[in-house]
Amino acid sequence: MIAAAEKLFAESGIDGVSLRQINVAAGQKNSSAAHYHFGSKEALMLSIYNVRMESVNRRRIAAVDEIEQNDRAGDVRALVGAIVEPIVQEIDADASGQHYIRFMAQAIGHPQLDLVELWQQEHSGGLSRLLELLRKTLPHVPNPIFGQRFGLAFEQIVHSLADREKLRQSAKNTFEIDSALFVSNLIDCISGAMSAPVSDETREKLARLG
Repeated sequence: MIAAAEKLFAESGIDGVSLRQINVAAGQKNSSAAHYHFGSKEALMLSIYNVRMESVNRRRIAAVDEIEQNDRAGDVRALVGAIVEPIVQEIDADASGQHYIRFMAQAIGHPQLDLVELWQQEHSGGLSRLLELLRKTLPHVPNPIFGQRFGLAFEQIVHSLADREKLRQSAKNTFEIDSALFVSNLIDCISGAMSAPVSDETREKLARLG
């Protein structure tokens, strides 16, 4: 049922899919099965997220372990890579990966889901460790600015990778995408955004908040 819901959400949008349609797509004879198992569309969305995040988090933990073992905890690009690459690996693991990232692009902009709530879900240990290391590595970035930058970066990561899948799957696409180059450049962009100097104008506006 989770796989069916993810595919439908990816293809038709979250608001364009009913629990009844998910039941049919999942081959459920009971028309209220989705409501019985999940209670609401929001709970179903969180379940999809958590199923995917279990493997993404496992890869992230392995990546951050390797970073620390190689004394690269202060390497911004390595830390950002450990955030991005596990998502890419989940997308590329099998054919359903395109549904995963396109669902994520729908979910993070949906009013029923809070990004902070997503980051605090069960399988968030790897991301939490990486954010702690990034926070230590970027002491020139004030906490409120750091949090805002990561929120913007996370959305850019998801939407950029979702756009990559649209291009790769589109019959109208007339040029070949070099996936490795795309991902490497995305990591460069996010690394630069996270570590950019904080302008005097931004510091002035931050000071007004007290």
